[in-house]
Amino acid sequence: MSRKTLTAVNPANDKVIGEHEMLSESEIRAKLDGTRRGFDELRRLPVAERARKLHAVADLIEKRQADIAEVICHEMGKKFGDVIAETQISAAIVRFYADNAESFMAPKPKQVAGAQKAEVVRDPMGAVLGVMPWNYPLYQVVRFAAPNLAGGNACLLKHASNVPGSAKLITQLFHDAGFEDGTFTWLPVSSSEIADIMRDPIVCGVTLTGSEEAGKAVAKTAGELIKPSVLELGGIDPLIVLDDADVDKAVEIAIDGRFDNTGQSCAAAKRLIVVEPLVERFTERLVDQVQKLRVGDPMDESTNIGPMSRKDLRDDLHDQVKRAVRNGARVETGGEILDKPGAWYAPTVLTNVAPGNPAFDEELFGPVASVVTADDTEHAIELANNSPYGLGGTVVGQDVKRAEQVARRLEVGMSFVNRPTTPFAELPFGGVKGSGYGREQSEYGFGEFLNVRTVYVAA
Repeated sequence: MSRKTLTAVNPANDKVIGEHEMLSESEIRAKLDGTRRGFDELRRLPVAERARKLHAVADLIEKRQADIAEVICHEMGKKFGDVIAETQISAAIVRFYADNAESFMAPKPKQVAGAQKAEVVRDPMGAVLGVMPWNYPLYQVVRFAAPNLAGGNACLLKHASNVPGSAKLITQLFHDAGFEDGTFTWLPVSSSEIADIMRDPIVCGVTLTGSEEAGKAVAKTAGELIKPSVLELGGIDPLIVLDDADVDKAVEIAIDGRFDNTGQSCAAAKRLIVVEPLVERFTERLVDQVQKLRVGDPMDESTNIGPMSRKDLRDDLHDQVKRAVRNGARVETGGEILDKPGAWYAPTVLTNVAPGNPAFDEELFGPVASVVTADDTEHAIELANNSPYGLGGTVVGQDVKRAEQVARRLEVGMSFVNRPTTPFAELPFGGVKGSGYGREQSEYGFGEFLNVRTVYVAA
């Protein structure tokens, strides 16, 4: 009987570039048994030694960034330069936790009446299962792995099925740095096997970045098992352009925020909400600049827009655009599948978008910008918060104090002024409402799966 495989297809040309065998049921059990042993060793390892290994991971990411970029570029179509940037933020996150592991894990003394000694300590609990997406194959993995390894939890990686080469390469990075199989383990399995893996006693929690539907399924299982979970789900992030904004600058920020990674980002600026006096000029300038974006080979440095990661996702996006048009939206540029092999979609600008339109209410995960007109600032805030999601949001304006006040009123996990939503190792990443719960990165992303334990010694 032939083994099931994960197949990697280059979305730029539809060519199969690799196949990787999936684990059988008995092999999954063996991996979990190995994780039990690996966790027991890792939890006993001094924090300083775990930090040393994390520094080695960061060193390897920086050393091998060209190899990482080539694999990711060919598997999911990301521009080569964008993958280099992804390696840089990934290395920074790993170093952040390596640098701060000892202080984060240090016992916190408390002054309590009647106690000779009272302190709060953090203990590792087992293995964390990371269910990761394809759009940032390295960054998403280190975001959950680095803090957990620093804290003494083992990591199990269930990566997206279309990036098995990336998963294999990332796993090798951790192994070469000293986090061997059992402490960092890739599970090439199907999504249907996630629930059974979660039921294993060694799994102490699960973190997922992906669709709302996948998040609901994982959260349901985690709830039944009384195991903690962290979810980073979809987003229809607003970018508000206030009436005092510099139009050229606003368009520049909007393009960076919307079309980075070919628009395939949960935290992309998907709804461009422009206050009425600037709508006409903003739209004219936006369309002009989008039409100048160069669609082409993601390995070519001059390319602005690469292919989408998969043809089925490209086709889903086109269906959303067509439904948006049927509901009153106008295509100012793009709005079509490009006629060549691969998962190509033309950079698109939609106008006349309002609540009730798919381009306003649904997440369009690709190179499509929706321009929404607001009567004034209050209306812009109302439109921005009119969403079941709440991941990130951006406000653009020359009066920075005023823009900040507007940003603070957004119902999101991350507010940015005059910059698209951007990951920083030192800042927490996550959302509210349908965008999920829990945080990654920064000190707030440390300890989501650690036991916070009280130690009290009577006087």
